Amino acid sequence: MLSWDDFRIFLAVARDETLSAAGRRLKIDPATVGRRITRAEDALGLPLFVKSHSGYSLTDAGQKL
Repeated sequence: MLSWDDFRIFLAVARDETLSAAGRRLKIDPATVGRRITRAEDALGLPLFVKSHSGYSLTDAGQKL
């Protein structure tokens, strides 16, 4: 189960499309943002984002969440 903090981080990455921008929005290190996204994906057993050199975009599962 995801915590409110996990949802807050997920939403920031979904809106900003990069870990750096989400980290600035949340005032936390981008590496922490990345670890939390990985932890959320592992907890759900679903990829929430497609990661590329240009940023993060939502998967179908991420869109549903």
